Amino acid sequence: MATTSVVNIDSIPVPRPTPGAQPSGPRLVTGHHGSASASTKEFPPFRLDTINQCLWRRRDSGEDERVPLKPKPFAVLRYLVDHAGRLVTQEELLDSVWPDTHVQPEVLKRHVFEVRALLGDDPKNPTYIETLPRRGYQFIAAVRNTASAELTATDTPAQTKIVGRDQELGELRARLGRAFRGQRQIVFVTGEAGIGKTTLVDEFQRQAATGAPIRIARGQCLEGYGGKEAYYPVLEALGNLCRGPEGDSVVQILAAQAPTWLVEFPALLDRLQRETLQREIQGATRQRMLREIAEALETITSERPLVLVLEDLNWVDPSTVDLISVLARGRGTAKLMVIGTYRPADVVLPDHPLKAVKQDLLVHQLCHEIALEPLREKDVAAYLAGQSSDASVPEGLAALLHRHSEGNPLFMVAALDHMSQRGFLSRENGTWRLNVPIEEIDLEVPESLRQMIELQMERLSQEEHRALEAASVTGALFSAVVSATAANMDVEEFENLCEGLARRHYIVRSADSKKFSDRSASERYEFVHALYREVLYRRQSPGRRTKLHLQVAERIEALYSERLSEAAAKLAYHFEQGSDPLRAAKYRQLAADTVGRRFEPGRAAEILETGAVAAQG
Repeated sequence: MATTSVVNIDSIPVPRPTPGAQPSGPRLVTGHHGSASASTKEFPPFRLDTINQCLWRRRDSGEDERVPLKPKPFAVLRYLVDHAGRLVTQEELLDSVWPDTHVQPEVLKRHVFEVRALLGDDPKNPTYIETLPRRGYQFIAAVRNTASAELTATDTPAQTKIVGRDQELGELRARLGRAFRGQRQIVFVTGEAGIGKTTLVDEFQRQAATGAPIRIARGQCLEGYGGKEAYYPVLEALGNLCRGPEGDSVVQILAAQAPTWLVEFPALLDRLQRETLQREIQGATRQRMLREIAEALETITSERPLVLVLEDLNWVDPSTVDLISVLARGRGTAKLMVIGTYRPADVVLPDHPLKAVKQDLLVHQLCHEIALEPLREKDVAAYLAGQSSDASVPEGLAALLHRHSEGNPLFMVAALDHMSQRGFLSRENGTWRLNVPIEEIDLEVPESLRQMIELQMERLSQEEHRALEAASVTGALFSAVVSATAANMDVEEFENLCEGLARRHYIVRSADSKKFSDRSASERYEFVHALYREVLYRRQSPGRRTKLHLQVAERIEALYSERLSEAAAKLAYHFEQGSDPLRAAKYRQLAADTVGRRFEPGRAAEILETGAVAAQG
């Protein structure tokens, strides 16, 4: 293997290891966690563990819940907490969190927004982070240093209860086994936001670290606004390796084989060494960087297998994609496993750098994809049982959570917290207890989830916003021919918008078509999650919702003009919501008569008494 001249690095210090990346899904852990250090900051009910670089929240039950906080938002929160009680300017935060890197202020604002969402903080009435317009931010909550009785013995993620992912963990272990035999592996773990991609990788990392000696390095792509730094997640991962317990060996290899990469870590070099490297790599090309790091990684893995985790590839830069392609196509032996996580909704865009490369790698069987599916109801039940001291679960609780979350782990945990906060659910002596009958529980969208969903909505075009808000009035399942009228759009235009979103796996998906009594037909779509529909519906003013309900009712009335009884229930509902009580009463009576003819007098009476006859599509 070709090498370059060696830079003298005998005097390069190798700092102590830094903690790895943090999970992006809620992880409930019994007991107290952290390091016995005065650097643990507490602002109830939260505790910032600066040793393990994670955030914990004390639940009403007394348990600690690990709150999802990625490295950059963690760094933002830590700096604000460390300087609580005083103004921290935007420039100061940018210099601290992104030293020697030009980052647009919008990136900082996005991370502050994410931190606030996780803390449940209202920017208009803040408890933790106050915005000082045109100046910066101030952490206003009281902060005290605390210490825990436990010492952290490892940098690997804590062992937690993970359910419904045995098959996926088995696939990852099998791929790691091939990597141990020198067969390089590229694995993409994909799924929607909150489905548990990082939680799965965390658990796999924990299991891998308890086996044969192995190196694990993690890097995370950064959502950028003014351009993306080349190789950002790879540089972060390499930096962790260089600062790890055997970092001197990695630095030696980079110095010998990848000087164009070593120069990217100025903190590991003194001034003379940096100048020497810069002279050596003057005029270096992009192709040289790719060749050097590919060779260096082969050498690094010859000493010990390496698992390289690159998170959030939906925000990946083109250079990192090129490197993934080079590593996948390499013919040399390498005990290397690359795991990339991403949301498919963002990668299917035509100009996304990963889209074509991933498709080509799949065609040539040079990569493997693990697509995470929603949890099943029995998985939700298993999760609840695992959180109970006697493994008991109140009847109907798992079904309610599964129905409300549709199997999304993040939504499930948020709904569980929401129920506890509202007093619907509690834990007594470690056992779940329902405080109200299950049928009386009306779950709303938790504030943290609403903000996350609102953030996704910001990526919609104005026309897509208009179309989906109109569709939300119809229900979780909606017909194009009905919703297009409410959106004041041509039906074909409406269908094209929904088809585009469905192809991107974004917010809606295709459903079966609908035939009407006038023999016309319409394409139908449904929201991927009912929570998306609820947020879109609730964000509109009451007056606008009333207007849209009326438009929907009149369109349905026209479509079913020859067989109104078939649509009487939904017509009664929409006219009621559209503030037309006369027509609502007319169709409520028609719906009751229709049900009565089917020998369902009890149901007919219910319709007449309550008028609660909402129907889909």
